[in-house]
Amino acid sequence: MLVRFILLIAVLSWSNELQAQTPFYQGKTIRLVAGTPAGSVYDLYARMVAQVIPKHIPGTPNIIVQNMPGVASMVAACFAR
Repeated sequence: MLVRFILLIAVLSWSNELQAQTPFYQGKTIRLVAGTPAGSVYDLYARMVAQVIPKHIPGTPNIIVQNMPGVASMVAACFAR
């Protein structure tokens, strides 16, 4: 019992020295690539997700939807940055 108590005190005293970090996505922009033309149903889904998801990511980043239609969405699938 004494060992557990000492371990608990050691863990609690160590955690007081930790410093808070800023959220990773604070002030950043996330690009959401949609492989369909603008105005299509899947583009509307991507835009709805882009409006809701920043509330659930720490730092509330900006989300931009980028449309890359062509070759059955293979242009968007092969796009990497």
